[in-house]
Amino acid sequence: MNNLITRSLSGIVYVLLILMSTFYIPQGSFLLAGILGSLALIEWHNFKPEAHKRGHSVFSVLILLMSLAYFSPEISAISKAAMALISLVLILMMVLQNIFVENSQKALDSLFRNVFGLFYIVPALLSLAFLGEHSWVLAGVFIMIWCFDSFAYLVGKYLGSHKLMPRISPNKTWEGFIGGSLFSALAAALLWNYSGVEFLKLWHWLSLSFLVVLSATFGDLFESALKRKHNLKDSGKMMPGHGGILDRIDSLLFAMPVTFLFLNLIATNKL
Repeated sequence: MNNLITRSLSGIVYVLLILMSTFYIPQGSFLLAGILGSLALIEWHNFKPEAHKRGHSVFSVLILLMSLAYFSPEISAISKAAMALISLVLILMMVLQNIFVENSQKALDSLFRNVFGLFYIVPALLSLAFLGEHSWVLAGVFIMIWCFDSFAYLVGKYLGSHKLMPRISPNKTWEGFIGGSLFSALAAALLWNYSGVEFLKLWHWLSLSFLVVLSATFGDLFESALKRKHNLKDSGKMMPGHGGILDRIDSLLFAMPVTFLFLNLIATNKL
């Protein structure tokens, strides 16, 4: 019972943070991206604590925050140039620091652990920040993922028999995937009808739900594979009752860039 209460309270705080940042705080999507991204990068560097260096976490968080600030409309051109230069210097320092280690194999492992996290997390959180321009689209991605996850679990639990990727995530089933996809599509149809996003037609929402489900599933499986590699059950303990931040946003790390590209290449043709 205590774990259920803890899990519920933690989930409520998470949902409230998303809703407040999406609908009520000016430039709130940048704030949300900064909070989630910073915590996720710290967790990433703690995947292998015996090789962890505090400086890598600090550098990674600074690069994320300066990247978000760079694209903020309120930052001057001179400040943007300074932040871009500092970010490049920090990335170069991280790369060089990880190259000059004892042997080539350790260097590759160190580069992956400390530099790959930037490319895994930062672009996704930048995409989340950019989507804040369309509040209901950003909220819609969260809603479609929550619907997919919830109903994939329920359908898989009671009807699932065919494993999706047993070596990586033994609890996921094809039945759960199909059931979750259908409810995600239903959520997309409701968003089309009630969100008031005029430039997105029904086929846009349904196509987006399909892409979100595919990318979210890939993101979930990708993080599951990473945790297996490091013999971890959860990515961390930052969300009591849920595990870590990466456990909660692993789907978003692939779904947000896909949504951003879909919105700009297909729905609005801005890119």
